Amino acid sequence: MVIQKLLIEEGLKRGLKQSRDYSVSVLGYDFIGLASRLMIFFIVSFLINAYFVATIHGGIWLNSLGGFFNMKFPTTLPSWLTELFSTGFKGFTFWNIIQTIAVMIVVIEAIQYDKMLKQSGKKPNITTLAVFTVIAGGLSLITFPELIQKIKERRILNA
Repeated sequence: MVIQKLLIEEGLKRGLKQSRDYSVSVLGYDFIGLASRLMIFFIVSFLINAYFVATIHGGIWLNSLGGFFNMKFPTTLPSWLTELFSTGFKGFTFWNIIQTIAVMIVVIEAIQYDKMLKQSGKKPNITTLAVFTVIAGGLSLITFPELIQKIKERRILNA
């Protein structure tokens, strides 16, 4: 069983390395690395969100459960923090912020890629820029319609 696990791990490592090498050789950029960084970003964000939601909604039972592991969770949080992780602080939730940052990460990566190539005297690969655009566009379609709707609702409520 240990040998099978080692073989699977080695296969995954080699497959990941070959995928990265292929991505760089064809597109000139490591999109596997970008996807990995975005995945880590979203996982860490999910864990932060889970902690605060559990703290907000858990209260007494969470501290009782945490007592088994010698962990103490706060029983109260500032109102703006409670709103941010539940209904949204001024209409914007933690996930709205995280999604916007993810779009910005992709756009900044594309700008850095373009700048790096221009500094070395090369032209950016159109296909690579198109992949950046598709990734940023997809994340934008998930993020911005909801944000625009919330901004419109705030304008209506303020008027």
